[in-house]
Amino acid sequence: MTSHFIYIAALALACYANTLGNGFVFDDSAYLASDAVRGLALGELFGASWMGLELYRPLTLLSLGFDFQLFGEAPWGYHLTNVLLHTVNSLLLYALARDLLGEDRAALWAALLYASHPLQTEVVAWISARGDLLASLLSLSALLAHRRRSVLAYLLYAGACLSKETAMVLPVALFLADSREGIAAWSKRHWGYGVALLGVLALRWLALADAPAGPVSTNFLADLGPWQRLGTAVAILPRYLLLIVAPLHLSADYSYASIPPVASPWDLWFVAGLACVAALIALPWVVRSRFLVLASAFFAACLLPVANLLFLAPSGMAERYLHLAMIPVALTWGWAGQCWLRRSPGQRRLIWAVVLSAIVLCCVRSIVRNRDWHSDARLFTAVLARYPDNARAHDNLAFTYYQQGQYARAFHHYQRAVAIQPTRLRAHFNLGILHSAARRYEEALASFKTALALNPTHVETHFNLGLTYQKVGRYEEAIGHYGTVLNLAPHHLRAYYNLGRAYERIGRIEDAIRQYTALVALDAESAKAYYRLGELYRRQQRLAEMVAAWTTLLRLDPAHREAERIRQVLGDE
Repeated sequence: MTSHFIYIAALALACYANTLGNGFVFDDSAYLASDAVRGLALGELFGASWMGLELYRPLTLLSLGFDFQLFGEAPWGYHLTNVLLHTVNSLLLYALARDLLGEDRAALWAALLYASHPLQTEVVAWISARGDLLASLLSLSALLAHRRRSVLAYLLYAGACLSKETAMVLPVALFLADSREGIAAWSKRHWGYGVALLGVLALRWLALADAPAGPVSTNFLADLGPWQRLGTAVAILPRYLLLIVAPLHLSADYSYASIPPVASPWDLWFVAGLACVAALIALPWVVRSRFLVLASAFFAACLLPVANLLFLAPSGMAERYLHLAMIPVALTWGWAGQCWLRRSPGQRRLIWAVVLSAIVLCCVRSIVRNRDWHSDARLFTAVLARYPDNARAHDNLAFTYYQQGQYARAFHHYQRAVAIQPTRLRAHFNLGILHSAARRYEEALASFKTALALNPTHVETHFNLGLTYQKVGRYEEAIGHYGTVLNLAPHHLRAYYNLGRAYERIGRIEDAIRQYTALVALDAESAKAYYRLGELYRRQQRLAEMVAAWTTLLRLDPAHREAERIRQVLGDE
């Protein structure tokens, strides 16, 4: 058995060692920019929502916070943690398979598939998917503790739920795994899971109670009617099963225009989805295997929270949504191998050859797939290679090029994004930024107005619309938008300054002074505000106030571009 642990750990490390050279991608920067994560602020991590979203995953954030203390801004350290977590999960899967299947060899096959399957690459290679790894770690530990009748299982289950919400389905698997009694009797014996779940839900409610309304759903199913949404959700199931059986065409994004909505009950994917649902229900009974009943029900339970049937998941489809479901998939692989060996004892070499070939192919595919997660540019280029009309991939690739200063490429992909999906707010907004930088102000105004029509309360659109109006000398219109910014975001410092400048341009000096005064009340180190105050006070011959403003300016910025002139003026005074 010790050798089996070595084989599993070696395979997991071999499959994902090349992720250590990858950088931060996609949402990683948002996690690592959080002051709560960087400072390990436990009160904020456990007592507040994540960035105003309806997410409560404090253990995931805590894990990233520990990584920041150890590795700072070095991506390899975070990737190393992910690889180690996946390795431990593979070993726990082996221990669980041994318990359930009762045979070391079958358990080894299950764990090797789990460790190497390419569907795991999104979760292991993407730092932001840390919650999936932690949820699986604690779920597998809870399953093992439960089988040993340890009350530790209740705490582990709570921890899994605090890592990612999808782990809440775990009691379904536990009930199916060890009970022939009714739900009521089982729940009475294992009341600790109910208490743990209620505790997690209470913490979640307290953290999210005062959270602002989240952003508009980015799930492409949100725009569909109920029947079309249901049909498309069913049509996604065979796509998931195909990725499990033949993980060749993997993608980091399956959003808008990647999966066509079901428009007819004769849609082939919809029909295949109905057939898959029927097979999942009927196959265990046809085979007459209690284990297969367990595996099928566990698989369905893992998919249910992200199947877009009861409520919309953040995305219509995602490979990470299969991560927890890979536990029953791997267990089924081990069970199938066990059955095959029993029926064909004379063909063991052939069986081993088939199993090892499958594992080697999975390992190679995972290693190749890990390269796509090296950088944002490579990741979204890979998405577009698979789905050329994926609007979000065009949008994200454009943003990457914009950050790199490749504005022509950024412009091209933003245009493609809005051509495919005209309702993409960020693409319209950033097109406005690019137009404005190129001094195409009329085009910039048009882009910002389109973005504002999509979200009338988007603060940065109002600000940049005001800025563009200011650049073309339409100061009254600029003032209107800056005022809206300050109504929506009273601490928006740049809006105070630009509003003051706009008031100056139309001769409303007292209004300008009020804006600069408000700015320095919020930011006592705003050198540019003190500079403008000094200039305006000088024009009004309010010399004492001018001296105070410019003295503060020179203290804050002794090398200010006007420092010599200001010192001369102050000397004359």
